Amino acid sequence: MVWTKVSDARWERPVDGLEGYFVVMANLSASLCEGREHYTLFSKIKLETGFEDVTSALKHAWKQIRYEQPQVATTVEGMKKVYEVPDEKALEEWLESTFIISPASDAEELYKSVKPIKQATLYYLPKSSELVFRGHHHTVDGTGVLLFWHSYLDALASPNKDIKFGDEHVRLAPIMEETLGYPEQPTQEQNDKATALFLSWATAMPGIGPVSKLGAAPSGQCQNAELLFPIETTKAIIAACKSRGFSVTAAVHAAYVGAVVKFADPSSKLAEYVTAAQFNLRPYLPEPYSTSKHALSVYYTPIPYKINLPTSFLDVAKSLHEYYQTTFKSNPEMLELKGHFTRVLCGAVQTPEFLASPVSKDALVSSLGVAERYVQREYGNGIKVKDLTLGVDVVLGMSMFFFFTFHDQLKLVYSFNDGFEEPENIQKYLEEVQAILVKELLA
Repeated sequence: MVWTKVSDARWERPVDGLEGYFVVMANLSASLCEGREHYTLFSKIKLETGFEDVTSALKHAWKQIRYEQPQVATTVEGMKKVYEVPDEKALEEWLESTFIISPASDAEELYKSVKPIKQATLYYLPKSSELVFRGHHHTVDGTGVLLFWHSYLDALASPNKDIKFGDEHVRLAPIMEETLGYPEQPTQEQNDKATALFLSWATAMPGIGPVSKLGAAPSGQCQNAELLFPIETTKAIIAACKSRGFSVTAAVHAAYVGAVVKFADPSSKLAEYVTAAQFNLRPYLPEPYSTSKHALSVYYTPIPYKINLPTSFLDVAKSLHEYYQTTFKSNPEMLELKGHFTRVLCGAVQTPEFLASPVSKDALVSSLGVAERYVQREYGNGIKVKDLTLGVDVVLGMSMFFFFTFHDQLKLVYSFNDGFEEPENIQKYLEEVQAILVKELLA
């Protein structure tokens, strides 16, 4: 699955298993929902800059990112990723279609009216001094979006005025297995283990879940609800987690399980919580693939997790902590299994049996940790990042629950579809997560 030159200006490679899964899901929702693609990522930052001509500087930085990380301009044809080296005309057309100056009053207003995208797209909102990035999940993952902001703001602070396209293909992101030197084809034992891992999740889901019309009502608008913790509360939660021997990620995820239990649909499987939580795998990759130089890549994986209910908050948090800490750390076998597991997943979601099976009503959980590990608060040229958020378009499938800290504040973001779930219910879930954390850790 390597990048291959097919003409003077065109490079292609097959998608890997996880990229393929996102292509399948995007195509499915697009075919049923006016072209809208499930799992399109979006992220907003609020900026202060010292530039006189900020628009030109922002546009040049976007062009510079394409040169430094050409993956940002890839498209998908069938199950192939495609990159085309641009001439001057093609470059101007790309800038015209992917760098958009929006008249919207803020990112929230923009989000209500955005159209489906062909390639990763950057929006500048002069009225609110905000930038919004939107990219397909087969192009980038959540941690990659934060790393993208770092690379982009670096380019904004230190512009390269001498960009000549033509050699950038050498920086196209390879699949993860290639960076680690793993063979593409699994052994029979690996194939059996990957299939068993997938079935342990597929045969158990859906577990407990909240009330949702998913599968029984038409898709509505994609929405994102947020809850921001005060600095002092955030610091207290971090300290309490440390003293109890589990991570903030495990604690927030456990609190979400508690919220799902409280607001569970009585007809769901109340005795088991079933999910596939997300693991950023960049720490296991060699440089430069582990760095912001390859932000525009899909270097993570979901891995199944389940626990019997009812279980106390502390027991769920400890179980999740062990799961997050040990699934990949010091476990090279699982790292090698990841590619085979995601290929099984990609194959399964294209079968009639999978498409006909009940869908989980709870949200997929994704912790981005401390955002400042990936994106700084300040850059050169007077650039300051005042606010940051990230979410995903939920068009026809599971909701997503993101959380991270930035500027010493814990932020929860719940991405959902208002055709399936009521906004006031989502707000209740977030408030319950907060209430559980305060009660269990700070009371």
